[in-house]
Amino acid sequence: MLGKGVYKVPIMDDKDALISEQLLKTAPGGIAKLAFDDVVTILYATDTFYSLIKNVTDKVITMAPLALLRIVYSADIIYVTQQLAAQRHRKDNMISFNFRTLQQDGSFKWVMITGSRTNEVFQSGSKNVPVYSCIAMDVTDHMLKYKKIEQQNDYHRTITELSKELYFEYEIANDTLIFSELFHEIFGKEAIMPNFRSRLEHTKIVHPEELPAIIGIFNSVMSGRKQVRFEVRLVPKNGIPNWYICNASIIFDDNKNPYKVVGKLAITNSCKKEEDTTPIKSEWDTLTKVLTKASSEALIADAVIKQEADELSALLLLDIKNYKTLNEILKTIQGENVLTTFGGILKSHFRSTDIIGRLGTSEFVVYLKGIREDKNAYQKAELICKAVEDLHSYRYSKNGLSVSIGIAFRLGRQKDYSTLLANAHTALAMAKKVSSSSFEIYYETDI
Repeated sequence: MLGKGVYKVPIMDDKDALISEQLLKTAPGGIAKLAFDDVVTILYATDTFYSLIKNVTDKVITMAPLALLRIVYSADIIYVTQQLAAQRHRKDNMISFNFRTLQQDGSFKWVMITGSRTNEVFQSGSKNVPVYSCIAMDVTDHMLKYKKIEQQNDYHRTITELSKELYFEYEIANDTLIFSELFHEIFGKEAIMPNFRSRLEHTKIVHPEELPAIIGIFNSVMSGRKQVRFEVRLVPKNGIPNWYICNASIIFDDNKNPYKVVGKLAITNSCKKEEDTTPIKSEWDTLTKVLTKASSEALIADAVIKQEADELSALLLLDIKNYKTLNEILKTIQGENVLTTFGGILKSHFRSTDIIGRLGTSEFVVYLKGIREDKNAYQKAELICKAVEDLHSYRYSKNGLSVSIGIAFRLGRQKDYSTLLANAHTALAMAKKVSSSSFEIYYETDI
């Protein structure tokens, strides 16, 4: 079975050959022997196999074996090689992978190939590679349905995240509380909490003044209370307590035994603001020369509380993209730090009464107090985008600097700071979908 790049079909008598040929023609999928070298060489294949991956009329009649990866749709080649690499050392000596082929009418056909390793080998250059007996099947319908379900799941996940509501399930038997993915972003804690009963008494997420009542409500649900609705103060990762409305219900199994509690937490603006006469200290970030995260958020939260009933303000969240790559270049050549430069841009484009801070490594916040109309915020965002694009554009390389901006407005006392920040985060997520500098606005019907 060894040959230099050539594979010979085993010799058999005419009767056996006829029977084998008839069996191959009646097989539901294409049959082939594949050598698993770098290009997955087709050593032998039936016409049915070629009709799945390539038109029979296109098949080249030649002694030289064909390369399967040259027939696979180009965008799927890396996908196929990753599948093969993951299975190369399977203990059951089986193989399975799928890919698309581009048809003459411009449509795609999904093909799945499964096979088992034989005792034969194929000489590919200086290496001996294993040979697999394989069957090819058309799985286009199945893959299209799978991709549709996958897209629907992504859609529902995105809608859940944009709604800013926290969905949860409590598995009674396992004593495990599970939140949606948004929980980690807001509270900085793992969304899955085992041993919840014991952890509830010591949790820092629930405000200390609310904890005794929450423990009582939890015990009442575990004692058979079917539904509950209550308000609770929770402490997110920024340390500023927010009020949430919680709705929860018990789910029963077929034997009418409770096995799960499902519910959601929705932020509410009905919380009472506590007056604090202690002056807020301004602490400055040493790198960017703007306010630190703690100082900026405290000052913004205070400004929101004190805002007049007819006053319009705007919160801008800004995120620098590609700064790490560019920073390495500029630090080497000019000794410049991109984040320091960006901090200077912000300070030069906003008023001294505006609050400018750094929330994270590349994320900044600006609170525009008392603007005349929402157009003022749009204009500022436009100027920032232009300033960043002009700073180090490198339009013809991947090293260009860009900024994404999310904007949320507050009119009078409509929203507290946490709601305003969540709205700006939603707008920022939309702006990040654009590769260049851009800004998006969070719209509500009451603005």
